Amino acid sequence: MRYFCRKGRHFSANRKSNGIATLWRTRSIILGISYRYFRQDKRDYPYMLQNQFQIVYFEATRRCNLRCPSCMTGSNEPRKVRRRVRSELTLEEIRDRILLPARRLGVHTVGWSGGEFLLRKDALDLLRLTVELELECSVLSNCKALTRKRLEKIQDVTRGRAKIIVGMNALDEGNRWSRDNDSDRSIQVLEDCAELGLGRHVVITIGKYNTESFEKTVDYIVKNSISYNRSPLVARGSGSQCFEQMGFDRNDLEKYFHPALRRNPHGYVSYTPFFLSPELHEQASGGIRNNTIPENPAIGCWAGSWLAINAEGDVSVCPVLLDVLNAGNVREQPLDELVESSSLFADITDRSRLKGRCGRCRYQYTCGGCRAMAYFHTGDYMGDDPTCFFDPVDRSTVSEHEEETNRNFKKYLLVARAAGVYKPPGDRPSGRSPLPTEKGKC
Repeated sequence: MRYFCRKGRHFSANRKSNGIATLWRTRSIILGISYRYFRQDKRDYPYMLQNQFQIVYFEATRRCNLRCPSCMTGSNEPRKVRRRVRSELTLEEIRDRILLPARRLGVHTVGWSGGEFLLRKDALDLLRLTVELELECSVLSNCKALTRKRLEKIQDVTRGRAKIIVGMNALDEGNRWSRDNDSDRSIQVLEDCAELGLGRHVVITIGKYNTESFEKTVDYIVKNSISYNRSPLVARGSGSQCFEQMGFDRNDLEKYFHPALRRNPHGYVSYTPFFLSPELHEQASGGIRNNTIPENPAIGCWAGSWLAINAEGDVSVCPVLLDVLNAGNVREQPLDELVESSSLFADITDRSRLKGRCGRCRYQYTCGGCRAMAYFHTGDYMGDDPTCFFDPVDRSTVSEHEEETNRNFKKYLLVARAAGVYKPPGDRPSGRSPLPTEKGKC
């Protein structure tokens, strides 16, 4: 008998050396896992490998113990939260409609977020389930509930495989304004994680409020060997009330944010504009991609590599586009079927459809422009990214920052390989064609 395992591989239940099948039967009894999902042959799912996504970002609750003024989930509005909590997905729905289908989409990591994810009574059960499904897990927290004891429990239920992600927008008082918390608390949690051997990552939400402090924050993170990414302030949830005043523009990006981002490979996880040579990524990745979205490793705009889901089960292409750009709901269709049939995902994973400067840019595929910024500024998620400061005439226009980006990207590959999110072409088969280049030639 053949059983389906992550990324399309199979294993046999008859081989004594492989005790996974027996383990799954045992865990099925304990956690109520629907064992039938693991008895499906790939031929029963012709779409199984058509789309490959790396990460599920799941805002599992809107409940929160802080009141950030620009909260994109609207968790700072208690009345609205109380109404929506009744519609939260249950553990069983999350298991059957998200996690199990996600395996068939090639997902390797689940990022648990909120609100404050740890306010869910079944938070530890969900983490345990994630690991038992052979998925990596990250916990994005505001740190208020992350005591040393809670971190030890997370370490225990995830077998030490969890990564803790903290939001920290500044090292000074600017963090309290935007995050409703002192940066000292986030720093303490990061130090505790280092002592416990848990993975660490920082998300910096950027806007006009931290233009002056951003470089200092990045320098601290890099000095402590922590990975990070920038996330834009957007007009989602309560962010819509301050987006016009506090959202960054192309001048802020060029002068304050981009120099620090391109200088440090620790932050090459995802940002735009990303001036990576298409030829270099082709060589490094072996042509691995999701439709036209470059992967191995994913770079530039991550819309097309993410699967974002809110607490009520709505799915979008990016965490910051949840609630405003909806591909469907997992209560109506399991995640894999929803993604396969979605016109939104068909669009977002095909960067040949990009418009304006993004559509004529040398970095059309290795950057893609921020789809969220395009949507919130123009209403067109495939449109021009107005926050980008690069003005190409056509695909022959090379950015002055390409050489620096290429150099640091090579350094990032070493970090990505150690983290398991990059494999050189010689380490894995390449079954996908190269990314399109100028005039459709490879």
